[in-house]
Amino acid sequence: MESLGRSSIAVSDDVASQLSKIAEKGGKTSYALANECLGAALEVCEKGGHPDEIFSAWILNRIGKDIGAFQLIGRNLMERIVQDFGHLDQEKFSQIWYEAGFNFGQYLQIHSPTFEDVVSFVTQVRQSSNIGRVEFVKELTTFREEKMASFSLNLVTPYSGELLTFLSEYWRGLGSSYGVDLVESKIAAGTLRLRFVNHSKLSKAEPNVMK
Repeated sequence: MESLGRSSIAVSDDVASQLSKIAEKGGKTSYALANECLGAALEVCEKGGHPDEIFSAWILNRIGKDIGAFQLIGRNLMERIVQDFGHLDQEKFSQIWYEAGFNFGQYLQIHSPTFEDVVSFVTQVRQSSNIGRVEFVKELTTFREEKMASFSLNLVTPYSGELLTFLSEYWRGLGSSYGVDLVESKIAAGTLRLRFVNHSKLSKAEPNVMK
């Protein structure tokens, strides 16, 4: 049997405290939990990954399970659906994407109760996103002669302009669930730029949208 070597690794007080609490809660020793966590992280690194990807991959997988998402559907299938069926009834197709975004926004509010939290969430998970390069920031802007918070989402992606048009409807629905208006949408093949304005008087929910 291979002997287990022991070595001391310095960690911050916060990490040591968190390690101890989680180990105790799970009925493990801190030593066993540290080995388990390090082993999983090192396996990711050994295969070309990065520790930053671990949390984002986990949270996306958890959300996928919660909402019943088909996580292995490729871009080609999405493009084909949009190209073959989107033009048949564009208004209805747009509404479907809008409602899907609104419904996901209602779910997302469980752990991201404000749109500012959504910005943080997108920043956290973009490392594991396969949609492209994403930038999502909060700004202070003047809209209709009134200063208010605005949110800019910029996406560089291999997706077609047709698919991005419906994706903007998805985000419009998601923003609407938070009481945030989509006030600017710029779409071209490979790029999507959206700007949202937070109106404090808007309701955070709409009746009869959840299916």
